[in-house]
Amino acid sequence: MARSGELFEQDFETWTPAQAKSFFRAGMVDDFFATNTGDDQWVMTLVVVGCQGRQMHVQLRTARESDTHKVRHFKTLDAAVRAAGEIGFDVRSIGIARLAQRSPQRGAKKGANAANESRGVLPNAN
Repeated sequence: MARSGELFEQDFETWTPAQAKSFFRAGMVDDFFATNTGDDQWVMTLVVVGCQGRQMHVQLRTARESDTHKVRHFKTLDAAVRAAGEIGFDVRSIGIARLAQRSPQRGAKKGANAANESRGVLPNAN
């Protein structure tokens, strides 16, 4: 295990999965990201709402690790994503957070139909 913040050259706080789950349920954890450390291992970082809306980053450590500066390394990205799911994140789709909830094609069809409906209301729109 590496030291917390080693990847980002600063000292991060670390949480166990149970702590992360608690803070997630309390609404304090906004997002997560996994970073490849370059040696085919991954580190998970949680984005936490701090005081006065400031964001803070917290990395995961194993449940048994007593040293709060040691970070958990995942052997695969799948394992890191699975751990994020266990914390409470919806990991059915991975990408930029909170994009449209429906497929772009369905939205485009709906928009086209709405435009056609509006034309019928306007005089001489055809």
